[in-house]
Amino acid sequence: MTNGTGKAGFDENPPTQFEAGAQKTPLRVPAKRERVRLGEGGRFVIPAAMREEMGVKPGEDLILHVENGELRVRSWLQNLRRVQAELSALKKPGESVVDEFLKERREEQRRSDRRLDRLHAEGTARKGAK
Repeated sequence: MTNGTGKAGFDENPPTQFEAGAQKTPLRVPAKRERVRLGEGGRFVIPAAMREEMGVKPGEDLILHVENGELRVRSWLQNLRRVQAELSALKKPGESVVDEFLKERREEQRRSDRRLDRLHAEGTARKGAK
């Protein structure tokens, strides 16, 4: 079967390729404030649109804290990123925290190995003296 151009197939534009990193459109615009009722055991439900905006799903860990009498809720991942950003400000440009840690750990291991070698040599010398 040919189309009007003489080519086989459809004359339509091919679909665009799926972008895995594309931002999802929220189901609805979340309200800035939502009234919820505190239930048994001090429980309440975070409305779905707010959970979606926070990027959390049921079963995920959250960080809660009270600031000036207000309850603040943050996702565990969001909290981790916040702490990383705060700590990265303390790092000097070009400094590798991992390399520095490994250097310190290797030196600590060398000291431990020398001590064990010395203790082994002392123990072997005592056995030979008997």
